[in-house]
Amino acid sequence: MKILLTGAGGFLGKQITRSLLMAGQNDLRLHFRSRAPAGLIESLQQEFPQARLETAGANLIARGSFDAMLEGVDCVIHAAAGMKGAAADMFANTVMGSRNVFEACGRVGTKRIVLISSFAVYKTDAMKPGDTLGEDTPIEPVGVDKGPYGYAKTRQEHMFLDYAKQHGFETVILRPGVIYGPGGGALSPRVGLKAMGLFASLGNGALLPLTYVENCADAVARAAVHAPSGSAFAVVDDQIPTCRQYLDGYLKNVQKMRVVTLPFSAFLWVSGKLVAYNRKSKGQMPAVFTPYVVKSMYTPIRYSNDGLKKIGWTQRVPTPEGLSRTYAWLKAQLPSR
Repeated sequence: MKILLTGAGGFLGKQITRSLLMAGQNDLRLHFRSRAPAGLIESLQQEFPQARLETAGANLIARGSFDAMLEGVDCVIHAAAGMKGAAADMFANTVMGSRNVFEACGRVGTKRIVLISSFAVYKTDAMKPGDTLGEDTPIEPVGVDKGPYGYAKTRQEHMFLDYAKQHGFETVILRPGVIYGPGGGALSPRVGLKAMGLFASLGNGALLPLTYVENCADAVARAAVHAPSGSAFAVVDDQIPTCRQYLDGYLKNVQKMRVVTLPFSAFLWVSGKLVAYNRKSKGQMPAVFTPYVVKSMYTPIRYSNDGLKKIGWTQRVPTPEGLSRTYAWLKAQLPSR
């Protein structure tokens, strides 16, 4: 099976390539926005000499310019997306780019598409403490209340299913939680936010839905080959820490910070006041945290990865090892004193 991976130069994309090769998928076409990172293809070819690795450069926002990239491809793993920047940029790189990919797949007759979505699409505002999020949890109908990233990923997923109905390709969706590891971010907003020399601890006792980047990539590789069409998976590791446990590990192993703890009930109350002041001030102070967002992100719920285990996925990197590697890498990135 020939597989095209979009976003192959990204934090997750690089690991998906390795996971596919480790799983015996040796005929890969790797998409990069311009060119592959220096040394990446050479190192992969040395580690997997039997692999047939092709590269393709394309700006996915350029509509209709990359049909040739899809020629001869049996399966597309679409990992490219806008992760940061202005809302307009995020929407363009996630939604418009995906539209162009799906349209092109329809034109050339691609058989199977695997979409890398996000936990952000799940509708969790009505979940109660102790409830379990899993494959059966519904997704947001629109997602606009989740902010720019949540809206873009929700729109992307609904659009994906619309194109699948129109063109008949097989669909598999993976919705990772917080992807972490060397090369990734330090502190998820689920843990808290840094401002004015302080770190506000927000998640506290809620579980942090971590997935180590190599484990997440293994899940993508496994699902791409073995999952039945129409499947959708929540991607989260076993034995995940609470937000406060992750933060305590960061404070101990990476750097000290002055921490202010905001309990969930107080956070919910503050978010209501922010919304009220946003309306009173006619938008002069943005309501970044609304009660909807607080309930959606910070309610202490549980997470299931049973769907992935049913198709044979297992966690390759144990959580304690993943955390140790991550903290060590993050500490090495700090400026020397």
